[in-house]
Amino acid sequence: MVPEVKEIVDLSHPMYSNMPNIGGQVTFFQLDDHAYLSEITDGRMAMESRMILMPEHCGTHIDAPRHSAADGIPLDRVPLEQLVLPGHLLDLTHKRNGEAIAIDDFRAAAERSGRAIGPGAATVCWTGSDRDWGKEGFATDRPFVPTETAHWLVDRGVALFCTDMIGMDDPAEWWWPTHAAFNGRGVCMVQQLRNLDRLVGKDFLFVCLPLSMKDGTGCPVRATALVF
Repeated sequence: MVPEVKEIVDLSHPMYSNMPNIGGQVTFFQLDDHAYLSEITDGRMAMESRMILMPEHCGTHIDAPRHSAADGIPLDRVPLEQLVLPGHLLDLTHKRNGEAIAIDDFRAAAERSGRAIGPGAATVCWTGSDRDWGKEGFATDRPFVPTETAHWLVDRGVALFCTDMIGMDDPAEWWWPTHAAFNGRGVCMVQQLRNLDRLVGKDFLFVCLPLSMKDGTGCPVRATALVF
């Protein structure tokens, strides 16, 4: 029997023109307009649509292995089984901006959660960074996941790494080795989540469905938690 969904939590930031982003410009511009089409068709037709110009990696988005690994699989080949998983929320909100989230931090968070870090779950790293989303300096004023921690997580079979941070790497490491540590071993990452505080103490299914873009390296997503 399928368990009853008690609550649906939206984990994605809304997207809009000139939104805060480090991956490139996000722009929505008008193609069709209700008033104009109604006027030129004598009221027989009215619709609105917009063109979207944006990078693959903007807002709440997923990184496919291809993003940081030349031989990594692209977005359209990531199995859906890796994108719809039971969620495992790890409370790391005690970590301050600029601090490394060490292996022991993840061990302690897992112990507090009552579950071991391992395969078959979306590992959700909650730092509280979404409270600063869009503020000046938010791209670097955050904790970070060192490469040794990333490899430790992958060694435990983490299928999907998710976080409210805009990035995982040490801001001083411009070559993004933590991205490579996850992507290079076939693990996708979801970044810039929000509302993770609403999942404390709850069982939930993490759902992250990007567009099936051929050879894609990433995509904005409407990440969602189905709470049971």
